[in-house]
This record gives sequence, structure tokens and C-alpha cells, in this order.
Amino acid sequence: MSAEPLVSIVLPTYNGARYLDQSVASCVAQTYRNWELIIVDDCSTDATPQIIAKWVAADPRVRSVRHETNQRLPGGLNTGHRLARGDYLTWTSDDNLYRPDAIGEMVRFLESNPDVGLVYADYTNIDDDGNVMYPHVVAEPQRLAYESCVGACFLYRRAVWQKVGEFAGDMFLAEDFEYWVRVSQSFKLQPLHKDLYLYRLHAGSLTAQRHERVVLAIGRVVERHLPRMDWVPRSYRARGYLVLAGIAERQGKRALALKHIAQSIRYSPLELFVRLGRWAKRTAKGRRRSRLPAA
Repeated sequence: MSAEPLVSIVLPTYNGARYLDQSVASCVAQTYRNWELIIVDDCSTDATPQIIAKWVAADPRVRSVRHETNQRLPGGLNTGHRLARGDYLTWTSDDNLYRPDAIGEMVRFLESNPDVGLVYADYTNIDDDGNVMYPHVVAEPQRLAYESCVGACFLYRRAVWQKVGEFAGDMFLAEDFEYWVRVSQSFKLQPLHKDLYLYRLHAGSLTAQRHERVVLAIGRVVERHLPRMDWVPRSYRARGYLVLAGIAERQGKRALALKHIAQSIRYSPLELFVRLGRWAKRTAKGRRRSRLPAA
């Protein structure tokens, strides 16, 4: 038996046949060998079941389960986590890829930092065909007051899942963000500035297809949790209320937007002026560019 801790990777998928084979292959190719992959088929109608069957037959570390009705991403994550046996847990998407050392690097970090509950890493954005677009450096965890700074590559202890519980079914399109916020209230989160993942940007992704709904879902997360995020510096909480104000404004809810701005000022009056100053600079810069003669 391996002395290395077991890592459970949950991979929810729904009609993910286009990229699923590549995603699973990136898990199998990990230099860290003591892992299990739990693929949750959320009632796919394409070739996804056949691809899953091929991998289950090829590697005993790959297991699968199929939903008879579509339960969306939160349901798939919860099903996979209930089946997970690992000391460490994570999940990935059917259109993204791990770099070969990803799991090993994050396990070593958590083994060396017992005070950290969740580690999250930098990654590179790629296009539909896997071509490199640009790198993404993850930000400090305080930004959870207004955005999902954890990103797409992460690993957490089983104790996190046991204490925090399941992903929220009513937070579809922001279920990961909402979960990280809950984690942050009981555990330390730490960024690892190593590029360990390839995140695919393509027109078929949930984020691309439902951008406006994603924004509204982010707003629901912030509105639900921000009042209780006492560990976050006041300036970050102030920015969180400004984000809520912006969402309310785009919905035409002017009174609610003003209420959130007032809350922001209560936490940090300076934050509003800083944001207004940056907005004014961007606006002025845009006007100067618009006056430039055409080449």
C-alpha cells in the first residue's frame, strides 16, 4: 500500500464528449500516482458514457456513476464527493486539463503547511484547440469578498468537506465561489504561485453561454455571505458592497444600489473614492485614444 495520501478527483460531466477524453488523460498522466478519479455523468445524451466506460476499463483508479436525471453541477459535485475516499479532495471540469505535476505539487504544499485547509494554484488560459492564450495568477483570498479568486486548480483536506458540507444547489453558476466563501470562514486558504492547470475558454462553456446569469449568481453569493465575512479587511468588504451596487444598477434597482454604496462607505469611505478615481482615469484615457487620428 502506498504511503502517500490518497487524492480524490471528482469530474462532473454533462455532454462533455468533445474534451472529456483529454481531461481524463490529464488526470491519468499525473506524476503523483495515489489518486482516484470519480467521473459523475449527469445524464449525458452524447458519447460521454462510451468515453467513460473506456477509461474505467483501462485504469482501476477510475470509477464512475451516472445520474438518471440531470442534477446540474452542484448535484454532480455532491454525488462525487460522497463517493470520495481520499485524504485530499479536488474537482476538475471536462474541458480543462491538469499539468502533470499539479496534484503532486499541491499535496506537497498541504503536507508541508498543516495550518492551510485549501491551496489554489495559478493556471494558463487556452482556446478551443488547446492553444495557449495567457497566464492567470491567482489573487489573495481576501478577494472572496467580491470575486471567486480561487480559480480552477485547487486541493483541500477531507476535513474541509466534512465541516463545510455540500455544494449549494441554489447557487448554480456560482457554486464554487459560494463554497470557497464558506470554506474561508473556517479554514485558511493559500495561493500557490505555480502554473499547474490549463483552463479552456470557449463558446460552449457555462460561463460564456450564461454570462449575465453568472454575474447575478455572484451577486447572490456576495449578498448572502459578505455581512458575516469578519476575517476580511474592511476595504475589501467595502469593495464587495460596490460590486453589489453595480449589479443592482445594471438591473435598474437604483434604490438598492444606493443602499449598497452607503454600506460600502460605512466600511471604508476611501474605497469609493479610489474606485471613482480609477474609473475617471480609464474614461479619460479612452477619450484620448478616441481622438487619435487613424493610422
